[in-house]
Amino acid sequence: MPGSKATFTIILGILFGFTVTHYLTAFKSLPTPITCGTEEQLVGSEDFDIISSRADADVFTRSQSLPGHRRGLILVAIMTAAKYVDTRAYNVWKTWAQHIPGKVLIFVAEGTESIHEDMPLIRLKGVDDTYPPQKKSFAMVKWLAENMADEYDWFLRADDDLYIRGEELAAFLRSVDSSKAHIIGQAGLGNSAEYGLLALGSTDNYCMGGPGIVMSRETLLKVSPHLESCLQHMLTSHEDVELGRCIRKHVGVACTWNYEMQKLFHNNQSAIKESYAKNMKELKDAITLHPIKDPAVMRKVHLRNREIKLREERAKRSLLSAELSTAKAQTLVRMTPNRTIDLTPWDYINNNKILFCTDRVNCPRHTVDLSIRTEMADTITQLFDEFNTNARQRGRVLQFQSLQYGYMRVEPTKGVDYVLDMLLWFKKFRPPNRTTISVRRHAYVQQTFGKLRSLAEGVFRSNMRANSTLIEDPTLHMIMPLRGRAAIFARFAQHLKSICARGGDDLAVSLTIVLYSSDDEMENRETIEMLRASSIPVSVIEMGDVAFSRGVALMRGAETLPANALLFFTDVDMLFTCDALKRIKSNTILNAQIYFPIVFSEFSHESWSENDKLLADAFHYGRGRGYFRHFGYGLAAMYKADLMDIGGFDTKIEGWGKEDVDLFEKAIKNGRLRVIRSPEPGLVHIYHPIHCDENMPTAQKDMCHGSKAASLASIDTLVEQIAQYT
Repeated sequence: MPGSKATFTIILGILFGFTVTHYLTAFKSLPTPITCGTEEQLVGSEDFDIISSRADADVFTRSQSLPGHRRGLILVAIMTAAKYVDTRAYNVWKTWAQHIPGKVLIFVAEGTESIHEDMPLIRLKGVDDTYPPQKKSFAMVKWLAENMADEYDWFLRADDDLYIRGEELAAFLRSVDSSKAHIIGQAGLGNSAEYGLLALGSTDNYCMGGPGIVMSRETLLKVSPHLESCLQHMLTSHEDVELGRCIRKHVGVACTWNYEMQKLFHNNQSAIKESYAKNMKELKDAITLHPIKDPAVMRKVHLRNREIKLREERAKRSLLSAELSTAKAQTLVRMTPNRTIDLTPWDYINNNKILFCTDRVNCPRHTVDLSIRTEMADTITQLFDEFNTNARQRGRVLQFQSLQYGYMRVEPTKGVDYVLDMLLWFKKFRPPNRTTISVRRHAYVQQTFGKLRSLAEGVFRSNMRANSTLIEDPTLHMIMPLRGRAAIFARFAQHLKSICARGGDDLAVSLTIVLYSSDDEMENRETIEMLRASSIPVSVIEMGDVAFSRGVALMRGAETLPANALLFFTDVDMLFTCDALKRIKSNTILNAQIYFPIVFSEFSHESWSENDKLLADAFHYGRGRGYFRHFGYGLAAMYKADLMDIGGFDTKIEGWGKEDVDLFEKAIKNGRLRVIRSPEPGLVHIYHPIHCDENMPTAQKDMCHGSKAASLASIDTLVEQIAQYT
């Protein structure tokens, strides 16, 4: 049978040649990635370097590692599109990417440009932003295999809406053998509409791309030669499904089935647009969070994560200090009062999360503040972490069920105390004694204040200012809308003149008046000239005879000033002290902090007692004279750059009110800037009758009537009036 053997050999040779030719052709057709440089630099025939045009860029090489070369832990590859490169991707680069124990690269389509030169962009040649991005995803994985496989043990494929906790990721990966083939993430089989339609076998799955896909170096190297073939033979439009199918077929591993991966690689499918904007309870146990579409939320989540890390480090320090300390055991009796008035009362929290104040008349029962809820949740989490430190070794675990009730108090010189009555699940999971029992326990918790650090504010300021090229203007620029009210404006001007006269060299003030036409306009102009004659810089913006809008007026005033100007939005009814203006300056930080002072608002003088009327000075405080307006946001201090960053005032609002609340809500939602609220004894709003236009929108009208009612008289005075007629 020699002839048959020869024929078989010829046929085998033809098939082999055809296979090799087809493979080489497919390999050449895969898009060639290029870096963020404007020119491709190819050196040599086999081993070549691709170098970024940035002066400080790293060199990526296909050459083999040098003997003794030690690979890094993790390379994170972020896939983004041109429309998100300067928003989502840049916020990723400036937040969690700075804390990854390895390298972060951002992959974009060919020709994508960015205004941020510091981002490490890798442009994929021949790839566009077509969605779904199968071609971009496969080209990125192949680029990693060809250029970075010898540099890192692990590779994480991520999207621009993913948050990664770098320290937790590192701890997790160091517990896994990187020399074996692994693909790690949250396993998926498709949503309810797609289940059974993704051509997955009975034992197949895929790692969902949203929460991130982690591949070991071994997996990356084994799948790389087959990516072109997998790209040409896709069964669905989902790139994560197809990548998982390719790895399953050619590497022989599937995504981790472990149930715990749902917590570690967390994917919120309930409300994508609002994911993690308000509730971040998953952050404590997660390695990744997905999706975070809003850059402001990304910054907020990052800030929360750094707070958790700071809290953990402080707890470690406290434990170490306790081991070294010879102090007595802690007790809830941390101070011995000499008088009844010195006793610190406890506030009560019921199981419906309603707080009952014990020592404040003007504090009705109300829903527990978000700050207290957050602190209590963190405290309970920390408690159970300590309870369960060695739980698995003992075969039992405690789980929080619910809070029955609690007490809390703040010792001003000591810290915060809690007494919590909790329902717990006590679980034994080691056979044959498996059981679950509901138990009730008390927890006595103390949060002790740390030591004062005198340089903390200076360090905070310097760190935040380092991110900006702007230099703070030392002048406090007061912006005030004005229409009529000549006598009140004359009082304001005379007060400002006296304050500036004794303010000293460290208090520089200017006044910008946004002037509307009125019957007593000439009197206002005479007052303006008086201010100018006293060497106070005054500028006037003419609005003419148009409908009054405080939001429009304040924005017009701000527009005339530079980006580094410190703005203080005020009203003509305000009086202030020199110290108050200095505190406004110190509490406002460029690119970091906005200040909404809580002003003291006078009641109608008709409701004052005779003793109150004898005090001519406005800067006297008492329950009969007025109240601190905790829900008033009309006075605010911020730098113009920060005002523009949060979106400025709503210029569509006409008439009285609401524009200040809108600005405050924007500042809170911004996430990047810290908002400070504090009672300011040096700011007093002089009482004047309030007129509410009944033609205003309902929301504004309700706010106006509420403010009018609150400013009439104190609760004590109203009670006395009622008593007289009953």
